[in-house]
Amino acid sequence: MISQSEWGIINILCLKKVTEGETSVKKYVGPICSILFIALIAFLSFEALTAVPAAGQSVSGTPSGKLQTERIPGSADEQKTKHFEDLLAGGVTGTAWPISSHYVVTNSHVVPERSKVTLVSTQGKEIPASAVLRDETNDIIVLEVKDPHVLPPALPLAQSQARLGASVFTIGFPRVDFMGRAPKLSIGVISGESGLRDDPKSIQTTVPIQPGNSGGPLLNTKGEVVGVVKSMLGVRDTDDGNLYVLQTTSCALKIKCVQELLYQLPQKDGRVNLTPVFPNDMETLAGRIKDSVLLVISKKVIE
Repeated sequence: MISQSEWGIINILCLKKVTEGETSVKKYVGPICSILFIALIAFLSFEALTAVPAAGQSVSGTPSGKLQTERIPGSADEQKTKHFEDLLAGGVTGTAWPISSHYVVTNSHVVPERSKVTLVSTQGKEIPASAVLRDETNDIIVLEVKDPHVLPPALPLAQSQARLGASVFTIGFPRVDFMGRAPKLSIGVISGESGLRDDPKSIQTTVPIQPGNSGGPLLNTKGEVVGVVKSMLGVRDTDDGNLYVLQTTSCALKIKCVQELLYQLPQKDGRVNLTPVFPNDMETLAGRIKDSVLLVISKKVIE
């Protein structure tokens, strides 16, 4: 899991030096630079936007960004927003998805030991869940819900591993504190058939992810899960100690590690409702998958 680091927004003004004889005059290059200069002055008067380059997301208090839309005091919209902010406060967020009518999968680091877990569907339904099986080595946890009817359709697991160059995508909940509660789509390809230091249990992808994508499904173009989104990758500067995130490099756990866990789960009655499996364009695939991903919010229980 990558440590926290802040990233600022930098605007660079390009100035051109013009020399005529012995006279040296600095001029702005075109009207665009003039506009950028004005924008820079305005930008300096506002709070800088920051992001946390980590696989799981910690939220302390309410989101720091100022809301740009007006809300009527006491309205239903305001009450829902306030409730959601309270639900996020002090918690860790990630993404989960059903593997059956009772069980969902996410990353183990999203749900620390002795945590209260709430799953939130794309329709806003809050579903309590509890840990039933944890694999710290592979960073996987299986959560159980009591009512089998509350979960959306389960996602089918691929029977073969995606190969180098295969198109993949994920849908999840990155930075819900300011990117919003709707699921977000990221696409890419399999860029490595093994993980860091040739880890045979992982794959590398060009799918860009953000804090909150942890635990989400990595899917092929048929809508089958080929991996579990695990972490972003970064390089630490040995001179200044700063961590620089590689924006289009991420790791996912191979789906066979999840399949091996299924044999350890208690058998539950009930028919499993799966999303369909067939190739399609990305828009159709996203529409088919998005309602089967769940926002995970876990909070440490204070004893």
